[in-house]
Amino acid sequence: MRVRRLILPATIASLLAVVGACGAKAPADPKNREIPWTYGPTTGGATAEHVRGTGTKGGPPVAAGWQFRLQDGTRLTVVPFRLAETHPLFGKVALSVGLFDIAGKQLGSFRSEAITAQNATASFDLTEDVATKLNDVVIWYRAL
Repeated sequence: MRVRRLILPATIASLLAVVGACGAKAPADPKNREIPWTYGPTTGGATAEHVRGTGTKGGPPVAAGWQFRLQDGTRLTVVPFRLAETHPLFGKVALSVGLFDIAGKQLGSFRSEAITAQNATASFDLTEDVATKLNDVVIWYRAL
């Protein structure tokens, strides 16, 4: 019985050490990182293009999602995730991108070229100040 009492605390301590080591991550590179995004509101004053583009109303979305990535602390790239093969809004809308800091203050905004099946990626140059403060983005589909 004494052996069991000694093994249990040792096992728990070892397990906690392993779990703690597994959760440790290297610090993120602030100049090369993914930027969280969300769609602008799809209710209230939302435009018909925006609610249709998000898939909220009128069929499937333009894309299942988007990836925003800061590169070299100077460039924000936008890449669609599972872009629709065809969509009634292709060639009729652009992506409007609002840049926000951690407090929710808008740092700036950009607008992409027309979104098409062949041209849905975009990139934007950022100043060092904006890139450093950038915390997340909000996107809207806007009519051209």
